[in-house]
Amino acid sequence: MADNFVRPALVTSVALVDVNARAAERTHPRESVVALEMLAEGKGFEEVREQTGLTFGQISALKARHKQPLEERRLSLSEDGFEMAESLRLLAKKKIEHLSNDDEALAKTSLKDLVIPWAVAQDKGFAALGEATKVVVEHRKGPSIEDAMAAIAEARAKRKGEGGDDGSIEVNVTPKE
Repeated sequence: MADNFVRPALVTSVALVDVNARAAERTHPRESVVALEMLAEGKGFEEVREQTGLTFGQISALKARHKQPLEERRLSLSEDGFEMAESLRLLAKKKIEHLSNDDEALAKTSLKDLVIPWAVAQDKGFAALGEATKVVVEHRKGPSIEDAMAAIAEARAKRKGEGGDDGSIEVNVTPKE
């Protein structure tokens, strides 16, 4: 468990929370701070459990008892992500301006090496805020598996009945309501 940088707000929250002596904050204070930091970074319960040794119940209780400092840390992380994204955007802009004046350097440089880190940093910033990052979920109502199986069975029966002279079959694929 490597926590190279201690977050004062999370340490203070763990130290000052009013809990009984059996709570994770009292029995495992260091692991509690690391768990809160990992949760703020968007890590899942299983990863937090593996790294800290805390149980699912302990992690859930920590998350519930330390909502405010977790939210503050998430906001801080999102700000870091957006600052990094802006720095990378400015570097990419500078590189593009430089490359626009140097055809030889332009031929040797991959723009994706600048744009991909910028996009990742943007994505991390949005993720830290808990916002979706351009994911479109489309719900369409169509035929069910049962409808498809019935259509196939009907087509097979029809083909057997017609002798199957040209090998083609007619299948009704309109969705049922």
